[in-house]
Amino acid sequence: MILDTSFLIALDAGESAARDAARELEASNAPLRIPTMVVQELYVAVGLGANTGKNARKFESVLSNKPVVPLSNSIARKAGVLEGEHIASAAKPDLGPADAVIAATGLEHNEPVVTTDTSDFETVDGLDVVTP
Repeated sequence: MILDTSFLIALDAGESAARDAARELEASNAPLRIPTMVVQELYVAVGLGANTGKNARKFESVLSNKPVVPLSNSIARKAGVLEGEHIASAAKPDLGPADAVIAATGLEHNEPVVTTDTSDFETVDGLDVVTP
């Protein structure tokens, strides 16, 4: 399972649906992975926040027990194609570079993306999306 930023933020915020989903995911023994792009998105809050050290420690705690999927050439290529397809399509909303990388990571590993923001990923062909 590829964990999206929105899911991790909902989990951090203590949202009950996200907590329930996290418990189910942990119990399923499915691999839980965090794309490098999600690390970058989380750390935006470190740069923006007044509690930089606290935010960094909080995110390091989240990241410490999950493998981080590096941005490989293959994922970058898939992300570029996905983003281009979405830009070119009148029927699909723009995906944006971050979500394209996260979606491509899911496709590369043949794993669903766990997110609270389905609109970002539901138009990606071949990508399974799981919501809490």
